Amino acid sequence: MKTSSKLIIALAVGFAALQGCAQTGGVAPDAGTQATSAPVPAAQAPAPTTNASAAAIPEDNGKPVVKADTKENFEAIVAAIHQQMQPGGRWQFVDKSERDTLESSFADMDKLYTQFGSVDKMDDAGKVRLLADQSTVNAILTKKDGERLICTSEMPVGSHLPIRTCRTYAQIQAEQRGAQTTLLQLQQKQDFQEKEGH
Repeated sequence: MKTSSKLIIALAVGFAALQGCAQTGGVAPDAGTQATSAPVPAAQAPAPTTNASAAAIPEDNGKPVVKADTKENFEAIVAAIHQQMQPGGRWQFVDKSERDTLESSFADMDKLYTQFGSVDKMDDAGKVRLLADQSTVNAILTKKDGERLICTSEMPVGSHLPIRTCRTYAQIQAEQRGAQTTLLQLQQKQDFQEKEGH
């Protein structure tokens, strides 16, 4: 039984690696490779979304930046982010803890905009709070951005030249979840066969 479990795990890892090669046209990174973030080159960038609310999210060097000067602009940006946090959206992989943090920051920012109306009317304490909330939100959105490109360099066996492979955060998450699903299906099949065999 231990041998068959090891075989199932090896098959799932191999399947994930092959799937990564098929999607990127390169070599899937080993566990020991280092990941680096890089801006998405125009040739490799995902197709731009036609959704009007997605365009409402300002960016700086390809990174989302929650920055608004008025309450109306802020509300439009928050609505666009909420929409992109749905399945299939740019931030679909934001987990529950991060969502709670985002909602808390959005609520605090909303209070500031409601109280002052716009950034130029805020006092210094309000501006500091707003900046802290913006930094928190921007950090989460940047980390969980499905369009963020992650590149790895690895040294293939028998070669002295490293190979660089780049995939988006969304591709990596989809591959990991696909491998987990495959492993679960294989385990269920094995359990069924063992039950039928006895």
